[in-house]
Amino acid sequence: MQAKKRLLQEIELLNSHSILRVYDLVLSLKKQNKKNESKKPENGYLLTRLALRDCKGSLSQDIINERNDRV
Repeated sequence: MQAKKRLLQEIELLNSHSILRVYDLVLSLKKQNKKNESKKPENGYLLTRLALRDCKGSLSQDIINERNDRV
């Protein structure tokens, strides 16, 4: 919290134009955070398991066999 207090003190010393630039920067940072959150799927492994639930056999073994075919 000390960093937040120091930041607020520094902002108080800025002129109007600089404050608007800082505000734009804050909005940009918030947009970046939202993009990062939306890209990260929640429970991605559960979605994968759901997609593969009807597959019979071993996915690991299928991958190994495919790799052996390439060698």
